[in-house]
Amino acid sequence: MKKNDVPFTHNIGVQSSDFEEARCFINSRIDDREVSPLSASGNAKNLLTWQPLGGTTLFGAQWSEKVHIQSGAQSTFHAVLALSGSIHCNTLNKEVTDNSLLLIAPGKTADLVWEKSARAVVISLSRQALIDHLGIPNLEFLRDTTTLVPHNHQDAQILKNGIQCLAQQHQICGGNINIPVQKQWESLLVAQLANQLSRPGMENPTILPGRIRLAVEWILTHLREPISVCDLLRITGVSRRSLESGFRSCLNTTPAKFILCHKLKGVRETLRSDPEISIGDAAFSYGFNHLSHFTKKYQETFGELPSETVRQRREAIFVLPKKTRTVAN
Repeated sequence: MKKNDVPFTHNIGVQSSDFEEARCFINSRIDDREVSPLSASGNAKNLLTWQPLGGTTLFGAQWSEKVHIQSGAQSTFHAVLALSGSIHCNTLNKEVTDNSLLLIAPGKTADLVWEKSARAVVISLSRQALIDHLGIPNLEFLRDTTTLVPHNHQDAQILKNGIQCLAQQHQICGGNINIPVQKQWESLLVAQLANQLSRPGMENPTILPGRIRLAVEWILTHLREPISVCDLLRITGVSRRSLESGFRSCLNTTPAKFILCHKLKGVRETLRSDPEISIGDAAFSYGFNHLSHFTKKYQETFGELPSETVRQRREAIFVLPKKTRTVAN
């Protein structure tokens, strides 16, 4: 990706001076936004590009004029990585400058003023990818503020390098990155952003208090075995009250819910990776003996039936992405 390039130009959504066309393109793919030009200096074209990554989408953007972009409360995390020029975040009253990273949490609004010709990558993160990676039942325990990560922070620097690599692969493949590779990029992207997405207090298991870390590691090692809270009390040597309190303060959940969530996640990973196993056998291997109860909990956690997970795995193998438009030379 060259200094003045907008990435992902094999997939052009908009290349036009029509701001209404740009607004419609954005709103067809992420939460609704109002796009209002604040200057009118000519007929230069807005350029909006995109690259899907599983359920996550990355957009390259460069506006022909100074423009104000506003949204309502967002349904999931959005990130803006500035590549050049300046973007003012009205919410924080701060400038998002070259290589800085702006994170906008679910429930928060985007309220940004882009200077003319400012370039950025906007990332709309998949809710399900976040749930899968972080091992949590929903997004309510994640960071709930708008956050600016400075350009010299390692997370911003690593993310920029990752997007540059992705942009190169996009060019090599002519925009046709296959679905399994998209999923791998999505997983890497979420993993890199995970520290910034978590609320303060959601520590990594490696730095949890000793007894809680012991319980977590024991659960993850014995997921295919029957696990009860009594087992954890025996392993850790703490009282039930202390165990419950530790899980709530450090992981924002209860021991029983943590066990259930990770067993369900284990089944999901098995269904995604093993084309020979049946749904019933996968569930049974993690201790779910009642298929109807398992199916209900699986759908509540992941927003889809186990059969839909299997179908998506088959489509990822057999369905080739449609050819997308390319930039005219």
